[in-house]
Amino acid sequence: MFKDKIFGFLKLIRLGVSLFGCIGLLVSGVLAEDLKGFQIDYLIAFFIVLISASGAFALNDYYDYELDKINNRKDRPLVIGLVSRKIALITAIISFIIVILLSMLLNIASTILVVISLPIFYVYSIGLKKKLLFKNFLIAFSYLSTIFLGSLIMDSYLEPLIIYFAVMGFIVGLANEIMLDIADVKGDKEQEISTFSTKFGIKPAAQISTSLYIIIMVLDPLPFIVKIDERLYLDYIFLILILIPVICYTLLMRSLLRNQTTENILKLRTLVFLIMQFGTISYLIGVII
Repeated sequence: MFKDKIFGFLKLIRLGVSLFGCIGLLVSGVLAEDLKGFQIDYLIAFFIVLISASGAFALNDYYDYELDKINNRKDRPLVIGLVSRKIALITAIISFIIVILLSMLLNIASTILVVISLPIFYVYSIGLKKKLLFKNFLIAFSYLSTIFLGSLIMDSYLEPLIIYFAVMGFIVGLANEIMLDIADVKGDKEQEISTFSTKFGIKPAAQISTSLYIIIMVLDPLPFIVKIDERLYLDYIFLILILIPVICYTLLMRSLLRNQTTENILKLRTLVFLIMQFGTISYLIGVII
C-alpha cells in the first residue's frame, strides 16, 4: 500500500517529465558556455525547475479531476485513487512557496523570470487552460522559459544559440500539447474547454500538430549549415546525431495522421518525450565535442 502511494505521488508530479525540464536547464547552461563544472546557482535552479514543475502538475491534476474521470484517464493517480486530491493541493501550495524562496537566491534576471512565470503556470491550471490560445501557448512557454533560465543564471545574457534552442522548444511544446489534447477531446467538450481538437476537430488538430513537427524537422539540423553557433557549424557528428530524431519525427507524424485514438496518442506522448531527449543530447554532444 505504501509503495503504491509513493508510486502514485511520483506519477502525480510527473517525475520523468519534471526531470527532463531540469536536464533542459543544464543543457542550456552548457550551450551558453556558462555551466562549467559544479556551480551552486545551477543546483538551486535545478530544484526550482523540478519543484515548480512538480507543483504545477499536481495542481493541474487537482483541477482536472472530474475531466480526467470523464476521459477515463487511468494514467492519472487521482482518478485511480493512488493519491488524494488533498495531497495534490498541498503539494502545489508548498511547491509554490519553496520555489519563490529559492528564486531569491539567484540573480535579479533569473528571479524576475521565475516570479513572473510561476504564477502564470498556476493560474493556467486554475482557469486559463480553458482558453484556446492560453492553453497551448502557456505550456509551450514553459519549455522556453526553462531554457532561458539556464542561460540567465550566470550573466543575464541570452546567446543566439539559446534563443534558437528556446524557439524550437516552444514549437515542439506547442505541437506536443495540441497532439495530447486529442486524447482529452471528449472531456474537454463536456467541460467547455477550448482546444484545437474541440474547435476544429480531431483530424485538423493532428494536421496542425504535424505541421509544427515538420518545422522542427527543418530547424533541428539547421545549425549545421547556418552559422548560428560556431561549435555546430559543419559539425558532422552533430549532423549524424540530430538526423536520428528528425527521422523519428517522420514516424511519429505518420502514426498521428493515421490514428488519433486516445491509446495511440498516449503512446506517441512517450515517443515525443524520447525524441526530445535525444535531440537535446545531440545539441549537447555537438557543442562539447
